Amino acid sequence: MPRRTLQPPQLFDSRPWGFSQVSLSPPGTLVHVAGQVAWDAQGKVSAVGREAQLRQVLRQVILAVEAAGGSADDIQMLRLYMPGFQSGPEAELVGRVLAETFGRENPPASTWIGVDALAQPEYLVEVDAVAVIPTP
Repeated sequence: MPRRTLQPPQLFDSRPWGFSQVSLSPPGTLVHVAGQVAWDAQGKVSAVGREAQLRQVLRQVILAVEAAGGSADDIQMLRLYMPGFQSGPEAELVGRVLAETFGRENPPASTWIGVDALAQPEYLVEVDAVAVIPTP
């Protein structure tokens, strides 16, 4: 079952930025995806730049949810951690990539967090996720 989201009229419409204000979870299996970074399956950073790493990391989050039996539509919440995050132009970049990945009508909720550092200096973004895979 695809996620169900809300855009309360008292809050700004965040969908153009690629996320929803509220995500409702159906009954099912709760899946927590560990923070994903731009390491490929061989443990090498293969994506260069924030945008390329974000795209790779989101693909990995979706692959993790699919491995648990779900789909991208089952992702309810994303948390993005970005060292040296610059508000403004980088926010536009993040919003664009999220909208391209999840659409603008019903994207998951998300939080974008600027941090001092991640586990390795070559990591430019880390994303963890919560998904709910509906009970058949």
